[in-house]
Amino acid sequence: MQEREPKPKSEPDIRDIYAQLKRGVGHEHVTDANAGELIAMAQEYGDTDIEALLREWLAPCSPHSGKMPSTIAPTAGFNREHVKHR
Repeated sequence: MQEREPKPKSEPDIRDIYAQLKRGVGHEHVTDANAGELIAMAQEYGDTDIEALLREWLAPCSPHSGKMPSTIAPTAGFNREHVKHR
């Protein structure tokens, strides 16, 4: 008898990923390659929470980005200069 090789897992369709995100699951399928398209879908459907989540995913300091955090120090006293004092 001939044994079958296991079928490699393929990436789910972008619509399937979006549907999973709406249910609060499927985060493991979000990649840098599909995040832009998912953001566009969230904008089209008016899902601001999913859009914000995906924009955070693409942020350079997010733990998922794989990039080093910015080495630029915040401006000294930025908040002090830009906050209205009573």
